[in-house]
Amino acid sequence: MVDQAPGAPEAADLVIRDAWLITMDAERRIFTDGALAIRGRTIVAAGPAREVLPRFTAARTISARGAVVHPGFIECHNHATLHTIRGAIPDTISWDDVSQDFYVPYWNTVTDEEEHAGTLLACLEMLRNGTTCFLESGTAFEPDVVARAATALGIRALVGDPFLWDVGGFHADAPEVRRAPATTERALRLLGGQLWRNADPDALVRGHIAIVGMGSASDELELAAKTAADAAGVVLNQHQSYCATDAADDDRRHGRHPLVHLAELGVLGPNAMFAHMNVIREDEVAPIVESGMAISWNAPASMMWGVGGATGGRHAELYRAGVTVGLGSDSSNWANSFDIGRAATLAILAARDGRRDRSILTAEDGLTMATVGGARATGLSHLIGSLEPGKRADLVIRTDDLPEAHPPTDPIAAILYASGSKSVRTVVVDGRVVIEDGRPVLLDAETIYRGADAAASAVLGRMGYRAPARWPRIG
Repeated sequence: MVDQAPGAPEAADLVIRDAWLITMDAERRIFTDGALAIRGRTIVAAGPAREVLPRFTAARTISARGAVVHPGFIECHNHATLHTIRGAIPDTISWDDVSQDFYVPYWNTVTDEEEHAGTLLACLEMLRNGTTCFLESGTAFEPDVVARAATALGIRALVGDPFLWDVGGFHADAPEVRRAPATTERALRLLGGQLWRNADPDALVRGHIAIVGMGSASDELELAAKTAADAAGVVLNQHQSYCATDAADDDRRHGRHPLVHLAELGVLGPNAMFAHMNVIREDEVAPIVESGMAISWNAPASMMWGVGGATGGRHAELYRAGVTVGLGSDSSNWANSFDIGRAATLAILAARDGRRDRSILTAEDGLTMATVGGARATGLSHLIGSLEPGKRADLVIRTDDLPEAHPPTDPIAAILYASGSKSVRTVVVDGRVVIEDGRPVLLDAETIYRGADAAASAVLGRMGYRAPARWPRIG
């Protein structure tokens, strides 16, 4: 080891300069001529270029060319393996029909290889849209399929056990998902099976506790899941109160509103992160706020399915009351894209329009949910969500070579309301460049596209399913 001369520059692996640097630190500092230094996986300096650049010599330097650099977006709720079937479900099908007529037959047909092809496509899409970490919601039959795809493309991920439910399955009237029967014995046997991944503190893919929820879990399973999450120091993730149907099922089963019941049961807490939460009644607000739990607000999915999350949801009010709110996309036939920047924009617009209040949420709030909120919701705020020394180097470098990026009066508003994901140029995850000039570095994009297309054709063909077309297709 060579001793470093006093006052000599430190070695860094990567320096990013000429950046309009949004740190998302506690003070929300923005350095209009900023720079970052990265050593290995970790940010070692972030601040004004005049202070950072003289301190380091770098193996590689990237100029942001004056454009925005910000923490990577965090996807708090998705079903990555379903990406092969985007566009297969008509946008007018009902909630009850989709479970019986499509999803259960699909899950009873799909192979691990087809789930892997879909997850590769989903991971590439997320990275291209500026997402550097995602939480898979516990509906991958083989979680290692998700882990392998995430690792291959270099995106950070959290995975859970597959389909943990024990009351009724996907829907009370739906056929059984054969690989995941809704039994307490099976759910308890598999619970916590992905936590082994957390033994390596540097693992790109980690485990969490996931149950399906949304009317499908007994009190026994809920308590077991919370106990396991507490013991492992991870989040408990589940679907909850998505629409009037599942909320009414929970009301009948518990004899009171579900968040009141779960609070009394002891399931809520700072490590609980529930997805959707569109149907929240007045007596459920206090238990949510007081518990310190987090919410994944999946605005595009709720708006697409018309379940009232935009017009009746309380997400903005809960956020203003101090509840941690992250953002999610759900699945390919719900939001139709895995784009957290778009989710942030739609959440802001939904809150404003539903309440006719232009001040209830701002672009800064949307960026907060997409970064800091997502990090807190997934239990990773000690690692990601802001650009500060000691945090992992997960970040996005934008481009301003777009009409929508000009004039640069308010770059935060521009990336949410104007340029969107098309302005993502370079993405760094865990200190490694994984998207460069809009292209994946570790895998070939065209190969991923061909694999996903072939997998979709295969599984839909075996199902005997053909996506309905309302206009004639001639060819």
